[in-house]
Amino acid sequence: MKKILLICVNLCNLWFLFTSCKQKPAVETSFAIPENAVSIEEQSAAQNASTSPKSSVAPDGSKIDFDLSEMNSDLVYASVFQMMIDPDTFANKVIRMRGNFVSYPSSSIAGGKTYAVIISDALACCKQGIEFHYDFGGKEPKEGDIITVTGKYTCEMLPGEIFYNYVKADSVQL
Repeated sequence: MKKILLICVNLCNLWFLFTSCKQKPAVETSFAIPENAVSIEEQSAAQNASTSPKSSVAPDGSKIDFDLSEMNSDLVYASVFQMMIDPDTFANKVIRMRGNFVSYPSSSIAGGKTYAVIISDALACCKQGIEFHYDFGGKEPKEGDIITVTGKYTCEMLPGEIFYNYVKADSVQL
């Protein structure tokens, strides 16, 4: 008897489900981009426009195109990732970045050392580095020091079709 009652209840539920679905209006399934959506370029421009006047100009008086030092850590991490996968967008743009100083030996660079700024995400679990070229004149920072580097993002093609991206630094501040 319980089986028959259970089957009747299930059949009634199915009947209710099918009849109630027929009476509902169709659901819009379009994924159109809203008219007021903001592109990545517009977001970046707004971010740069919202920074203080001090942060929009490099020490040499030139305009800073991408000020990573004023962005939140998630946006910085995303911007650095974008710089690595689409370097042409950032080529010859003035970049300001802030992070930990690292150096390592290099036989291909004059002076035998390569420098980089290590930038972490919000949780500091993921890190990316951007190489930069700068003449410290024998007074380079200590490993791990927080530095701010300002310079032009440079993209070169090395023999064997190898892309080489770095920042040609105009200034490095502790």
